[in-house]
Amino acid sequence: MAKAENKSPTYNTCRGPREHRDHLCNLMEKGMTEEVRRRAAEPRFACRNCQAHAHNQEDLCNSEPI
Repeated sequence: MAKAENKSPTYNTCRGPREHRDHLCNLMEKGMTEEVRRRAAEPRFACRNCQAHAHNQEDLCNSEPI
């Protein structure tokens, strides 16, 4: 039986996996709520994976304008 990998579900559908460590979903998992709050001020984009909102699309895995 193969061992299951322990990866975040959002990582698997991330359009920029190399930058994933800086995405809001990963920052929230690390408990960096103040940083997330700062990046989410005046949101212009939403993540199609987790519905997070951010001012810059680079902060999201799968962004779309709102």
